[in-house]
Amino acid sequence: MHDILRAIMVVIAGVLMILPAYLNYELFHRLNLDITVSMSISLTSFALGILIFILVVGKEKIEGRKKP
Repeated sequence: MHDILRAIMVVIAGVLMILPAYLNYELFHRLNLDITVSMSISLTSFALGILIFILVVGKEKIEGRKKP
């Protein structure tokens, strides 16, 4: 069960990292939001994706194992 939850969280993190490009286009062109607002929403989404990915994968896996 833990591995399934971890896989789901990695997928969510990936979506939050990829989605900002499409989201930025939609917010700016279709909803006529200011470019600054549109970019800040996209950047926040990307940052959340990175944060979730780091929390799920773990600091040890990202840094690699230290050799004794």
